[in-house]
Amino acid sequence: MSRKSLSLAVILLVVVAILIAAWSAQSNRIRAGSEAPNSPEAAPVKTVMERAYDLIGTAAQTYDVSGFATVFVDTADYQLTTKQQEGVAAILGAEAAQRAGYLTAMQAHYMSLGHGAKLLQSALAKAKAEGRELSAEEFQAIIKANHDQVPTLPSPVVAKTNLTYESIEIAGDRATVRYDDGAALQEAILLKIKGQWYIAGITPVWAHF
Repeated sequence: MSRKSLSLAVILLVVVAILIAAWSAQSNRIRAGSEAPNSPEAAPVKTVMERAYDLIGTAAQTYDVSGFATVFVDTADYQLTTKQQEGVAAILGAEAAQRAGYLTAMQAHYMSLGHGAKLLQSALAKAKAEGRELSAEEFQAIIKANHDQVPTLPSPVVAKTNLTYESIEIAGDRATVRYDDGAALQEAILLKIKGQWYIAGITPVWAHF
């Protein structure tokens, strides 16, 4: 066999190996679609995802984070940004910021939103009682008092988010979910702990809102 023929044979073998590896990986992936709700493996994962978004919708209106620990968990899978760590430290203390994962980051975020909403509502009520608009200086003071977070008023209704799943990949006690929540294509990491799935992190892949 000539050197050229040998090289072509090696290339062909490499291509075949890559195709086999890709097929094997694909065979272990649970594709979401019409069959996903009936899959005994994917169904519990989807249930936790949808429960999480229901709790987030409620928190956007009430700032109640008491249910977050039932769907989110702190692990090393989610690394907080410096800004997130500063926000957690301001709300929950430096010790909490050091060990924070996705659960703590979510709790601190909505607690901060609630704090800012109270400050804003109080300032608006005061300005209205005095027959004037809220000044830019007052608004900036609220931002500073709210740990440099822009305050917002609570959502008037609890929004229901419909999730469209692109893929669900389960490997033992770890699941990777790629889905669209209407605002962005997201990727979530879930871990099964004592038989229960928890979300260890959600990262946007592509925003389209």
